[in-house]
Amino acid sequence: MQKITTLLAAALIAVPVSLLAACSSTPAATPDSDSASVSAELGSNASALMLPDGWAKAGETGGMTGVFGTLTNHSDDDIVIESVESDDAGMIELHEVTAEGVMQKIKGDVVVPANGTFELAPGANHIMLMDLTKDLLAGDEVTFTLHLVSADGKKFATEFTVLVKDYAGANEDYGDLAHGDMDAGEGTHDSH
Repeated sequence: MQKITTLLAAALIAVPVSLLAACSSTPAATPDSDSASVSAELGSNASALMLPDGWAKAGETGGMTGVFGTLTNHSDDDIVIESVESDDAGMIELHEVTAEGVMQKIKGDVVVPANGTFELAPGANHIMLMDLTKDLLAGDEVTFTLHLVSADGKKFATEFTVLVKDYAGANEDYGDLAHGDMDAGEGTHDSH
C-alpha cells in the first residue's frame, strides 16, 4: 500500500512540473531555409538565447513601439542577431541611442556574448517595431522571431512572445521614421 501511495504522490508532483515546463519562457527554435535540423547542428545554441523579462510598450495600428528586456546567452559561443521579423509590424530594426541622444539603426553586428547578456532598454538599445499591423494594448502579447548566427556561421531562428505594457517613458521623436523613410544608416532622429 505504501508503494502505491508513493507512486501516486510522485505522479501528482510530476504532472505540475511537466505543465510548468510546457509554460516556460524558453523560446522555440525554428530552422531557417538553410538549416533543416537546428538541434542536430547547433546543439544547445538552438535554445541558448532567452528573454525572460521581455516586454513591449503599448502602441497603435500604424505607429511604432519598442521591445525591451535582457537577452541572455546560455551557450559558450557568441550569438549574432542577424535580423528580426514579426507579423505585428511592417518593419523591424535593432536600434540604439547614441551619447548625443540620437536614435538610429544599429550598424554592424549585434552580438549577445557567450554566457553573457545584451540589454534592451527604453532610451538605449531596443527592438523597434514600426508600422504596427494592429493595436498593441496592455495585456496583449507580441510575437517576434530573431534570426541568429552561431559562432561557427550556422543560421537558426528563435521565436519569442512578450507581454505588452503601458509605459509612459520612451516617448522618442521618430521624425520621418513613422512613415518608413528610414534607410540603413539614414533617417536618424532625436530621442526625448
